[in-house]
Amino acid sequence: MVNKPGKPKSKRTPVRLRHKIEKASAAKQRKTRKLAKKNPEWRSRLKKDPGIPNLFPYKDKILQQIEEKKRLKEEEALRRRAEAKSRGAVSADTNDAVVTENGENEEDLLDETMTDEDEASSSNPMAALLASAKAQAAEYEEESEDDDDDDDSMENVNPDHGIHHEASTTSSQPHDSSRRSFDKVYKTILSSSDIILYVLDARDPNGTRSREIEREITAVDSGSKRLILILNKIDLVPPPILKSWLTYLRRYFPTLPLHASTPASNARIFDHKSLTVKGTSETLLRALKTYAQSKHLKRSTTVGIIGYPNVGKSSVINALTSCLGGGGATRSHHQSQACPVGAEAGITTALREVKLDNKLKLLDSPGIVFPAAPAAAKSSPSSSSTTERQSRSKKKDDQARLILLNAIPPKQITDPIPAVTLLLSRLSESKDLMNNMLSVYGVPPLVAGPNGDVTTDFLVQVARKRGRLGKGGVPNLVAAAMTVISDWRDGRIQGWMEAPLGEKDERVRDEKMVVREWAEEFKLEGLWGGEGVEEVDGEGDNVMRG
Repeated sequence: MVNKPGKPKSKRTPVRLRHKIEKASAAKQRKTRKLAKKNPEWRSRLKKDPGIPNLFPYKDKILQQIEEKKRLKEEEALRRRAEAKSRGAVSADTNDAVVTENGENEEDLLDETMTDEDEASSSNPMAALLASAKAQAAEYEEESEDDDDDDDSMENVNPDHGIHHEASTTSSQPHDSSRRSFDKVYKTILSSSDIILYVLDARDPNGTRSREIEREITAVDSGSKRLILILNKIDLVPPPILKSWLTYLRRYFPTLPLHASTPASNARIFDHKSLTVKGTSETLLRALKTYAQSKHLKRSTTVGIIGYPNVGKSSVINALTSCLGGGGATRSHHQSQACPVGAEAGITTALREVKLDNKLKLLDSPGIVFPAAPAAAKSSPSSSSTTERQSRSKKKDDQARLILLNAIPPKQITDPIPAVTLLLSRLSESKDLMNNMLSVYGVPPLVAGPNGDVTTDFLVQVARKRGRLGKGGVPNLVAAAMTVISDWRDGRIQGWMEAPLGEKDERVRDEKMVVREWAEEFKLEGLWGGEGVEEVDGEGDNVMRG
């Protein structure tokens, strides 16, 4: 029978062909199972979870829910543990206070209970088994609690030099572990380095400097270590400010200016003419090589680089490595990537060794927030609430200061508004600097609030100018504050601290001789060292890098 046009063709197959397909499939499955048995490689029978696809629109929300459930579960476990501990303490107190009516001690009572349990075990073995299991569980829980208490007490003890570091998270355990690891890295650099480069931010050198660390470095190995202060990011300060800071810092240690990297886009920089990236890095490399050759060591001279987070330690290494060879852009670009760098703090997380040549080796370290000099405690009586309020205020001020020093990664900043308040108070001392900052955002002069606060008015205007608005057009002050902090970090907002030239220090006389001797070892005379500070004099050109 011939099919009519347009009529679908029949899909019926002979039974013989269907059975043939089934047999071939069964044979293939048998062969696969046989080969799988012979395969020595272990394979799990459980299928691996592929996870949430990246294209799924609600992936972030689901991940947040998972993290929230995990956090709630941990809190519930801690709460149960605390309740069990409190119940154990109450039961222990009650057991200590129990005395029988006939004046028998607890041991006698325990003996009687044991005999009763023995009698009960002979009559009911399941009850005895349950009682022993409960006793072992209670004993195990008490031991685990004691171990946790010991661990907590050991975490609170810091056997090192009291150095606090950049890693500041919401939980205390990651902060403590990172602090201990960074302390270990700092000790390694201090013990293995012949020369230590202390990198400072030219906008606030004293803010990124620690006198305790300087004293500790000069005291190690009977004063055999050499310390050089590196004034980085000099393109963000005008020449007169740079000259005053060089004059001030050279009263204590040899100091070199350094322009380690190119600025960010739209950064408002100053042209220091001869103090270029190539010129300053070659000067530093020449000084290090001079010292290494003069010592005639049978090993390579190790140069450790320390400093606050985001002051440019890795950029210093990249600038030094870019000076090697001097042949072609390919080598320079390759050498410039010796250490990863970034605008945010926390890029370098471990000790990194970079070999310049057979005589010189560099050690890059994570950013460390070194301790400041402790303030003198006042003897005036104060209540506990006042002391607690003062400690909270001090902690808040320290947090704001570290944010302006770019020592805290943006993801770990919880409240950026106090940092903006501190920035406005510093810039308000100079009318030109305040006008320059207002011109960056194109906002009119600020209006003080009822309590004299201009931060709110400033952030509201910045939020409207930059589009940091929430639902209903309400200005998002936190987002506006983060915008201001990022602009300050990248140099779009000009600002710097004045050098305290009128400050007097008793150690200056003794250290002048040290500075002179060390400068001769590094041959710093005429290389922006000693009397060569006049080379940076001049007005300079205020330019904007696009």
